[in-house]
Amino acid sequence: MSGRSILIAIDLSGWLLASIAAFMIVAYASFFGIGVIGLLMWFICTIVDLEVDGAVGSGISPGFLAHQVKAKVEISRAERAARFGERLLEVQSARFFKRLGAALALFGLGGFLLFQL
Repeated sequence: MSGRSILIAIDLSGWLLASIAAFMIVAYASFFGIGVIGLLMWFICTIVDLEVDGAVGSGISPGFLAHQVKAKVEISRAERAARFGERLLEVQSARFFKRLGAALALFGLGGFLLFQL
């Protein structure tokens, strides 16, 4: 077995566990669970959207940020265009899932309030 197939198996196992957890939340809490999952998705996508350059150096490793900026300046035009394309795809995906999370949150919390009346 190659390393890639092992990583894919680990990834699929993680998605299976996340799906089971989401199913249990929705089955236990119905509309409120859907709202919580929507809020969680919205929150995570907002964090991903705000982290433009990835990790940032802290007080322990101040040279990391300088190395990151230096590497960003020294890349060629072709690499810069490829990274722009990747970043554009990331932004579009994050925007889609952020809107999906907001819709799930509104649907779940609205359904929860409807059943409480």
